[in-house]
Amino acid sequence: MDELQSRVAAILAFEEQESPDWPEVARLSSQLQRELPIDATPESVHHYLDDADIRARDEAYAIRQRRDVRRFIESGELDDDTPIPWWGCALVLLLGAGLVKWLVG
Repeated sequence: MDELQSRVAAILAFEEQESPDWPEVARLSSQLQRELPIDATPESVHHYLDDADIRARDEAYAIRQRRDVRRFIESGELDDDTPIPWWGCALVLLLGAGLVKWLVG
């Protein structure tokens, strides 16, 4: 994991230069991605390595990805889970109760 963190940090540093060489960022990312098994790579890191072309065009997207990957570099942790909103759970429960009532009644 330490090696992954240091290699991703090197790509991030290269990308955060004043005038990044996006083709080189993409090449470095692609090279690292080919060396990593997908199932052993945190999802956010995988997306970061895969999305250099999108970050080059969309600064807001780039900021979010850099923030997430920087957290991984600094702490080794990533929040790859997507929280389910409370209203989503309530909706599932309501639909389930309605289905039970319809089947029984």
